Amino acid sequence: MKRELINLYREACLENPDAMVFLLAFHCYAHAVDDLVDEGCTPEKLLDCLAQANAMYGTPFWLANSARLGGVISQIANTWADSVAWEREDEEWKRRVADVIRQCGNDMVTQVASIVGGWRHMRSISLRLREHAYNEQHQEVTDGL
Repeated sequence: MKRELINLYREACLENPDAMVFLLAFHCYAHAVDDLVDEGCTPEKLLDCLAQANAMYGTPFWLANSARLGGVISQIANTWADSVAWEREDEEWKRRVADVIRQCGNDMVTQVASIVGGWRHMRSISLRLREHAYNEQHQEVTDGL
């Protein structure tokens, strides 16, 4: 994980260690799920992913805020599933939409920012997080500019 992303997470969490532990656990879990889809599921990978989910759902921040985070988990899973469904479609517009909505995991970062710091704090993170995510996912495009 790159330093710039860690710093954005730290800022989103307002230095709240429980929030940071949760966000890092969510980040690792989301990437483990992505790896299962992209690389295939083996028993070892599946069990590792389930262990990561168990750890994430046991963090103090999740336990204290599950009512506000649970719906976000479901929404992210749904949107990401849509992106996977459309990422290889023949219609170019579907592939472009899939490229945008695959960044939906960032909604968890902004939700955590909202919980710890309110609407204005969430807004102070949102656009910078989206820009960082775009640049990381489109390195070949940004390097050529």
